[in-house]
Amino acid sequence: MIDQKQCSVPERFKNHPLFNELHCGVNLGFLAKRGYYSRKEVLAQPELMRKTGVNCCILNANLCQETFYSRKVFLDFRYSSGEIELTDMAKALHDNGIRVILKPCLTLLDGAWMGKVNFPDSIQIEGVKIDYWGPWFASFRESAKYFAEFSEKNQLEGYICGAEYYGTEHRDDDWKNVIADVRSIYGGPLTYEFTCASRKAYELNFIHDLDFLSYSYYPPACGHSKDRNTYKDAPKVTLEEMVEYLQPRKARIKSICERFGNKPIAFTEIGVRSANGCIANPCDFQADTWFDEEEQANYMEAIFRTFQDIPQWLGLYWWKWDETQYRPHYHGDPRGDRGFTIQGKMAEKVLKKYYGADRKS
Repeated sequence: MIDQKQCSVPERFKNHPLFNELHCGVNLGFLAKRGYYSRKEVLAQPELMRKTGVNCCILNANLCQETFYSRKVFLDFRYSSGEIELTDMAKALHDNGIRVILKPCLTLLDGAWMGKVNFPDSIQIEGVKIDYWGPWFASFRESAKYFAEFSEKNQLEGYICGAEYYGTEHRDDDWKNVIADVRSIYGGPLTYEFTCASRKAYELNFIHDLDFLSYSYYPPACGHSKDRNTYKDAPKVTLEEMVEYLQPRKARIKSICERFGNKPIAFTEIGVRSANGCIANPCDFQADTWFDEEEQANYMEAIFRTFQDIPQWLGLYWWKWDETQYRPHYHGDPRGDRGFTIQGKMAEKVLKKYYGADRKS
């Protein structure tokens, strides 16, 4: 749990639950297609989360764009969740005592990463100028207001107004307008999920207008090669070695908070697969290596041990609770699936331990 005396929390949110408990969270429904949240087995997940010790959940909702250079975002009848099913899922989470942060997630139908959205600014032919940014942000702002209204109506505890839109993050004034639009509708805490590349490349001045920091953060926990072809033969790394390797990251996180007015920070995406060697590059989802739930559990434990005493640290949202895509290389090992999920694995007990420790404090 953060120390409010040592970080900046808006006065109106001093007693808000997001700023008064350790976030033992997960991400739910990334790239889920329409109808996913209506499935009986998916609606049963909040109860399983509660039993695991999850107290906060980032609820993903897809909005779409045809290509990385399209100027219009929209809800899609195949890829975007319906409002009724999102409402039902938010209620199921609340019924199980789980806080909900909505994350509208831009899905580019050409398969590109959302961070690739970008447009030219310069003019080469005299007198010819096409406005790309204006129409895109106008369309995006309409989507932001739609999801802000949903969040307000369903009393969601937080709203992520953007996530990993790397190619747009130099547009401070445009993002300030997005934030203002959302604030005019939604009264809860707002944030934006940035990446390591973002904070290095841009000023990100618009983040000063937000209530807490969201970091998509996958720090390596060892110095081994990041070549995924070497993961199968990577030597074991102990929990203590992971904690030691992560220690220099503490000062970096503190400096990020100080850069943005000493705001609290949550790792809204952090995780590693239950597969050997992946701690060298935890965001790697492509390596074909063998099942190793101990490495995954030790990584989660090392993250909690490393960052829990930082006064600005809100906690983490594990990537991820569920897998909505079939990745063949996650399967085939009889000992277990080699994806990011933690259900039925050793990491599940780690999350429960830290949630329980917070309840006793």
